[in-house]
Amino acid sequence: RGIMAYHSAFNATEVRQISTLPLLAIKTEFRGPAPKQTTPEDDIIDEAVNYFRANILFRNFEVKGPADKLLIYLTLYVHQCLIRITGRDKDSALKILQGLAIENFVLPGESGGALAGFLPPTNSRAEGDELRAYLTQLRNETGVRLCEQVYAANPKVANKHWMMWSKRKFLNRSLEPAGK
Repeated sequence: RGIMAYHSAFNATEVRQISTLPLLAIKTEFRGPAPKQTTPEDDIIDEAVNYFRANILFRNFEVKGPADKLLIYLTLYVHQCLIRITGRDKDSALKILQGLAIENFVLPGESGGALAGFLPPTNSRAEGDELRAYLTQLRNETGVRLCEQVYAANPKVANKHWMMWSKRKFLNRSLEPAGK
């Protein structure tokens, strides 16, 4: 029996889903469809950031519930963020990640996306719009929290123990378009 990947504690949480991703409450000031979490406990973004350096080591990940699908997406997004902020200070990294969060991105499950074939496409344009709004909200908050971790010791220099993972793919996939 080998080492196991970290799975989401929210897999058993009963919430509405958009496509096959759970609409989980998050701690955020960013507007979007996610309910606002008012307690200090970890949310799905904390899980993605905190488990990133362990989970990126895995080429396989057994999905044990809907929150694991969201954890996979956010892990791929953290990886994309690290690629984009390489060589930047915290202020410019925050600006870059703010732009990345809102840029036009392929929805999970759409053809050409990193998770095509792994997640189904949305059933309607309205569902796609709601999923895009939810993922944009998650992407905005993830970028802010990631920068807090990566630049915790020095706002001028990214932590090398975070940045070294930008060269490794999770599940041999990337949200980063080919050639970037």
